[in-house]
Amino acid sequence: MLKVIGMRNSPRVLSTRYLQPLLWRRFVSSDIQQKDQQAGESNTATDTGVIHKTEQETLLFFDNVYPRQLSMWSPLGWMNNIFFNQSRESVRAKIQNLASPKENPIHGLVMRSTIPVKRDGGVFATFVVPYRYSKAEVNMMISKNTALESSKGLLSFFTTVSAFPVKGIPWIEDLRRLPSTTIKVKFQGPVLTEEEIYSLFRRYGTIVDIFPCKDGNDYAIVKYRSYRGAICAKNCVSGIEINNTVLHIQYQDEVKNTLVSNFVVNHTRIAVPVFIALLSIIAVLIFDPIREFFIEQKITHRYSLSMDNYWFKQLKDITNSTVSQFKNYWGGHDENHIRRHLWDERMDRVNDLQMWLEENNNTFVIVRGPRGSGKRDLVMEHTLHERENVLYLDCDKIIKSRTDAKFLKNVAQEIGYFPIFPWIGSVTSIIDLMVQGLTGQKTGLSESKETQFRNILTTSLMAIRRIALKNYKPAIREGETTVNVKEEDYLQQHPEAKPVVVIDRFAGKSDINGFVYKEMADWTAMLVQMNVAHVIFLTETITSNQILSESLPNQVFKTMILSDASRDNARSYVLSQLHDNSGNHFIKPLNSQNNTEKEGKENNGEIMNIINEDDIDPHLIEELDETLDPLGGRMLDLQAFVRRVKSGEEPKKALEKMVEQASEQITQIFLSDKIEPIKSAQAWELIELLNENLVVKYEDIVFRPLFKAAPELGILELENNGLVNVSRDRGVLKDIRPAKPLFKAAFQYLIENQELSTVLKTRYYLKVIGFENGRIKKWEEELPQLGKIKDPKLFKARVDYLSGKITLSSDVINNCEKEIKELSQKSKK
Repeated sequence: MLKVIGMRNSPRVLSTRYLQPLLWRRFVSSDIQQKDQQAGESNTATDTGVIHKTEQETLLFFDNVYPRQLSMWSPLGWMNNIFFNQSRESVRAKIQNLASPKENPIHGLVMRSTIPVKRDGGVFATFVVPYRYSKAEVNMMISKNTALESSKGLLSFFTTVSAFPVKGIPWIEDLRRLPSTTIKVKFQGPVLTEEEIYSLFRRYGTIVDIFPCKDGNDYAIVKYRSYRGAICAKNCVSGIEINNTVLHIQYQDEVKNTLVSNFVVNHTRIAVPVFIALLSIIAVLIFDPIREFFIEQKITHRYSLSMDNYWFKQLKDITNSTVSQFKNYWGGHDENHIRRHLWDERMDRVNDLQMWLEENNNTFVIVRGPRGSGKRDLVMEHTLHERENVLYLDCDKIIKSRTDAKFLKNVAQEIGYFPIFPWIGSVTSIIDLMVQGLTGQKTGLSESKETQFRNILTTSLMAIRRIALKNYKPAIREGETTVNVKEEDYLQQHPEAKPVVVIDRFAGKSDINGFVYKEMADWTAMLVQMNVAHVIFLTETITSNQILSESLPNQVFKTMILSDASRDNARSYVLSQLHDNSGNHFIKPLNSQNNTEKEGKENNGEIMNIINEDDIDPHLIEELDETLDPLGGRMLDLQAFVRRVKSGEEPKKALEKMVEQASEQITQIFLSDKIEPIKSAQAWELIELLNENLVVKYEDIVFRPLFKAAPELGILELENNGLVNVSRDRGVLKDIRPAKPLFKAAFQYLIENQELSTVLKTRYYLKVIGFENGRIKKWEEELPQLGKIKDPKLFKARVDYLSGKITLSSDVINNCEKEIKELSQKSKK
C-alpha cells in the first residue's frame, strides 16, 4: 500500500487560506492536484479522499445516519434500504432538519455539501457560516439542535444522532478497515501524554483504557467502550495538529484473548475432550427431545396429514357408517366386508392374534410362513387396522444399505428418527485422526454405525414408553381415599395402551449389516421386559428363533404358522374379490333375481354368501378351477391374479402371463450367466427334479455330484434366495418343494418350451463340463507327484482311485457333450 504523506516543512504542501480551498498537509501534494486538473478529472472527496472547504465554511460529522458495517457481510444495511429511504436527497433533508429545525432555525445557514461514509454509519456535512455568527457559535447550535431533534420519536429509545465539529482534516477512504472500538493514534512529531490524549478523545465516548507509546513506538492505542466513540474520534480528530504534531488515526483490529481461548490453546489435551463432551451434552439436550417427538409422531400419526391421522380416522368412520346405512337401505353390500374378506382359517388366526394382544403376555409373537403367504397383510391390514399406535419396521430396507450414511438414513426413516446427520460420521472420523495426531490420544468423537444404531433404538424406546404411559396417573382418587398405582400395574391392566411393534422380514442372518438382527432382538426384548410394547415378528424360517431365544431366554414364544389356502378357500376368496359392488358383476350369475334374495342373508351381523356358486355359469367355475390349481393358495399370487382379471384379462391368459413372469424371474436370478456356474447348475438340476416330482427328498440330493461337496449349504442358499422351500425333521433337512405353487408351473414351462429348454439345458451341460474339468485338473495335478516315487506299489491304491475318478468325470463330460450335440441337432430341425 502506497501512502503519500506531505511533511510539515515540505515546499509542495498546499497552504492557501481564506477563500481558497484549504488542503491538508498529509494527503495530496500540489503536483497531484495539478495533474488532476490537467487531465480534467474531478477532485471531489469521493475520488481523492480529501474534503475541500473555505474559511467561511464549517465541517461537521453526523453519526448514526446509516447502519454501521461491522463485518464484511452486513444484512442490516440491506434491511435498512428496504424499510427506510436512504437516497442522497433524503439524507440531505434529514441533516438539514437536524441542524436547523423549523422550531429553532439558524437563519442564514446553508448546507453546501454532504459526503456519506456508510461504512462508519455517518455523514460529513459542510455548512456556510452566516455572517452574523461565528464558526464556534454555529457548531454549538447545530450540535444542540441535532441532539434535541434526534431525541424525538420512538427510534430515540434505540439510537440517536450526534453532530461533532471536525477539528482535523479527515481522510475519506473506502479501504477494508472495518470499524472497531479501538483506534490507533499515530504521532507525526512529538508524542502526546496520556492526559492530553484523554482530554482530546474523551468527548466522543467513554474510554476504557489508553495504551501510550512505549519501546520507541510512535503510536498510542485508545480503547472505547462503544463503536460510536471510536468512529466519531477517528473522523473528527484525524489530521489535527497539536503542538507541531499531526495525529493520524486508524481503526485497530482487536485480538481478543479470553480465558477460554487461552485455555484451549495452552492445554489442548484437556480442552479438546472437554469441548467435545460439552458439545455432546448440548446436542443431546437439544436434539433428543425433538427426535422423541418425531418418533411418537411416526407411531401415533397424530399430526400427520394422512389417513392414519386420528381425526381422519374419525371422519372416515362417520362417512363409512353413513354410506353403509344408505347401501343397506338400497339393498347394497358392505364394501368393507368384501375388502377384508378372508377364508375361515385366516379369520381364526386374526382372532388368535387379537386375543394374544389382549392377554398381555410378556413375550414375543412370531408369525411364520413362506414368502408371499400374506403375513404382513394378515397382521397390518386385518389385525391391527383399527389400532392407533403401531410401529412397522422392515428389516430388509435396513439390511440392504450399502454405505454407513445410507444405513443410518434408512433406519431413521423406518423409526421416524429426525433430525439425523449421516455426514457427521465422516467428519468426526477426520477430526478424530487430526486430534490424535495433535494430542496423541483419540477423542472418542467418532462412533461406529453399530453404536449409532443402538443409540437410535434407545431413543425410540423412551418415545415408546412415553406413548404407553400417556394416560397413566400415579394416584387415583376413589371417594375420599387415594390409591397409588404403579406403572407396571397400569400397563398390565391396560394392554391397549401399549404400542405394537411389528418387525417384518426378520431373518437372523445376513451378509452385510448382520448385527441389526441381534441389536433389534435385544431392543425388543427390553421393550417386552419393561412391559411397554407388544412385539410381533414376521419371518419365513425357524432359524430366527435362535437369536430371539438368546435375547429373551426362559420364555415361551407365541408362534403362529401360516400356510397356503385350500382349494375351496382360494376359490371363495377369488370369487368374492372379483365381485363388483357397484351392481355390475364380472362373474355373471345365471339367475339374477334369486341372487339378490340370497345376498341379503346375515349371520352374526356379517353378510354371508355374497356370491352363490350355484347361480354362476359352471363353465366359468370350471375355467376358474383350472387356473387356480397352478396358483395354489399363496395369498400374493391370488391377489395378483385377481388384479389381472379385473383389468380385463381372461383367467387362462392371466395365468399364462403370471407363469411367464415367474419363469423370467427364475432365469434371471438362478440361471443367468452372471451367477456362479456351480450354483446355476444346482438350481437347474433341482428344477428338473421338482418338475417330475411334487416333493424331492433331501437324501436323494446328498449323493449327486453337484451337491456332494456341501449339500446342505447349496440347498439352504437356494431356499434363502426363494427358489425352494425345505421342511425339517428335528433340525435335519427333509423335503424340498418349490418356494410357491406357481413355481411348479414355471418349472414345467421352462422345460416344455422347446427353444428355452434347449438354451437352458445347453448352458447347464456346459457348466457341468466346466465343473468336471476343474475336478479332473485337480486330480491330474496330484498324479505327477505320485509318479516320482521309485516304488509305484506304495501308492497304487491312490493312483487307482484318482484314475477311477478321472474316468467317471470323463464319462460325465462325454455324456454332456453327447446331450449338447443332440440338442443342437434338434434345434436345427
